[in-house]
Amino acid sequence: MIRKAALISGFLLLSAVGAFAGQYIERELPCPACGLPFYAKLDADSSQNPEMRLDLKPVGGDPWLLPSCPKCGFVSYKLPIPAAELARGRAIIASESYRKNLGRSTYFRVGLLYEKLGKPPYAVATSFLKASWQEEYNPAKLKEDLELGLKYFSVCAQTCGQEEKENSLLLMGELLRRLGRFGEAKAHLAGLQGQKGFTKNFFADIVEFELKRCEKQDSATYEMEDVRDFKRSLPEKIKVRLKRLVKYLSDLGEKTAESAPTDRKALSPEPDAR
Repeated sequence: MIRKAALISGFLLLSAVGAFAGQYIERELPCPACGLPFYAKLDADSSQNPEMRLDLKPVGGDPWLLPSCPKCGFVSYKLPIPAAELARGRAIIASESYRKNLGRSTYFRVGLLYEKLGKPPYAVATSFLKASWQEEYNPAKLKEDLELGLKYFSVCAQTCGQEEKENSLLLMGELLRRLGRFGEAKAHLAGLQGQKGFTKNFFADIVEFELKRCEKQDSATYEMEDVRDFKRSLPEKIKVRLKRLVKYLSDLGEKTAESAPTDRKALSPEPDAR
């Protein structure tokens, strides 16, 4: 199992991962920056999928929705925002570098705000990481998100506390692999093996799994469950697959039963009208 410290923090990211799709509400909110009232779509349910990908995106989930002002483009990354910080935020969103990115995802713009506000590198890195979840269907934007996330995780690996440092080191290997920089990824991940925090635990299993993917020059996304499956013996794998198959058939049977007509008349042909 993943260590308790990392599980509690979800690699310290689950505080803003997201609720299940479709569980939203709309609220009218004033923009903290320009004062414009606008309707924002917000998550209505705090439930989270415990399963994650190796880049920490919840399986089937998204990061928390953040209100984005349709007029000035300010993203409300927290409420309330201290007056001095908000004043700096207004100057940032008025800049050319921010204005040209108004079409980008909310978390990308939060990353831009955090950069200029001088937020801790882990906060900046995780903002760009979440932006990569939102923009993963656009190769050019995804690459930029991953590169920026890698940049700030690299800074955090040198300056942050122990937990954030270990999380950053692990995510650096994932992002290097995802970017197709397999030689760098292999050298980085191999350097983690045997280090404190990466020995005889789930982090060590992730490193081993990532190295195998690098050997195959595989830049695809994978889930934590793929790592668990990688470590299972053949009999264990067969057992797990059979269990999944039984559950799938059971769920399919329940859905079929729910959709089947229950009224006997509905099952009988209409009487001949002649």
